[in-house]
Amino acid sequence: DDLNEGSFEECFAFMRSVGDSYIKSYRPIVEKRKELEYGDHERQFQLYRRGRYVEFNLVYDRGTLFGLQTGGRTESILMSLPPLVRWEYQYEPEPNTPEAKLYEKYLKPQDWIK
Repeated sequence: DDLNEGSFEECFAFMRSVGDSYIKSYRPIVEKRKELEYGDHERQFQLYRRGRYVEFNLVYDRGTLFGLQTGGRTESILMSLPPLVRWEYQYEPEPNTPEAKLYEKYLKPQDWIK
């Protein structure tokens, strides 16, 4: 989105390397987690996190805002949103759960470029 420096060839090579690295990076995560139990509790949290994604997309995402503000087709713009989501007012994860660990470590404002 903001890759404006370098020649077309340099930018394309960079984007290609990102794409080529994706499977190499993602496959070990899938292999490690593919046998984990998954039930209604995890599904509800997934739907809640999807709801937070929708919130971000509609409130902060530049592309979505641009499309909505310039008269783009609302239906086309919203097609990228997940089909099922959930919201919960003032959500707090249960203590000592994987969800709580996620919130304590990653889902809080911090300087990611230390």
